[in-house]
Amino acid sequence: MQVEVYAGTEKVRLYLNDKLLGEMPTGVDQQRKAMFTVPYAAGTLKAVGVNGDREVATSVLQTAGGGTKLRLKADRTVVHADGEDISYITVEAVDGQGKLLLNADAVVKFSITGPGSIAAVGNGDGMSKESYQGNSRTLFHGRALVVVRSSRTAGEIRLLAKAPGLGEEAVTLRSEAQAAGDLLP
Repeated sequence: MQVEVYAGTEKVRLYLNDKLLGEMPTGVDQQRKAMFTVPYAAGTLKAVGVNGDREVATSVLQTAGGGTKLRLKADRTVVHADGEDISYITVEAVDGQGKLLLNADAVVKFSITGPGSIAAVGNGDGMSKESYQGNSRTLFHGRALVVVRSSRTAGEIRLLAKAPGLGEEAVTLRSEAQAAGDLLP
């Protein structure tokens, strides 16, 4: 396979499973890019940026393992029960060691219970024709985003995400009533 390495250094070294595959210039004349032909092998691909003889930058990619699943991470687990507060929930496809599966492109379906609603869904793909409104989204580079909005009722909000081959995962938010005169942080 062809591996493109972009670097702001004079040259770059590429390693596959700690074996040096080669070194190429990445200067202005090369448009800061080096192209390597690499045989596929599970493990670690490491690019090292070099200025002179000094290694100054490193980037590593690792093969994902088995046990793929969804992971949900809320930026906030407590929201105000004012009908306007929101929590951003990142949806990721990960392997058994928690590494992001960058090639995952499954359609994730969402359902919500409790005093909240799905305000929007997205995935960072500027070419996607999917609506930002709805209850499903295709993963882009292994990720998607769900925005959950509170209602005016306090209680527990549970977002469930399901995707073929990735199972299901849930995250729970707590919607709390504000005391009169409280200001939002």
